Amino acid sequence: MTPEFYRVLHVVGVLVLFLGLGGALLGSKDGKAPRSAMVLHGVGLLIMLVAGIGTVHKDDAVDWGNWLYAKIGCWVLIAAMPTLVKKRMVPGSVGLILVIALGAAAVWLAQTKPF
Repeated sequence: MTPEFYRVLHVVGVLVLFLGLGGALLGSKDGKAPRSAMVLHGVGLLIMLVAGIGTVHKDDAVDWGNWLYAKIGCWVLIAAMPTLVKKRMVPGSVGLILVIALGAAAVWLAQTKPF
């Protein structure tokens, strides 16, 4: 498979992830997210992980620089956000803003590879 295939798959994973996050962070009733939203969240995370690592391995120009570790850190924080909101460590609206900011930071890191 080509690096372009993995990049498209990575973007599809991002779309699925954020669809699940929207449902999990905004569609919760009694502090519990809908099961379908959490399934979408997990599937999106898995697709992103597989496609992201596939892209790095297939594209010889991409190295495992510090930018990639920062991007993985963004991925981990996004993955943990529904749990942080559920345990009321972060309010839902703040969690949604943080997720959007982390997603924007991950895109910036991938595009600029600053370090």
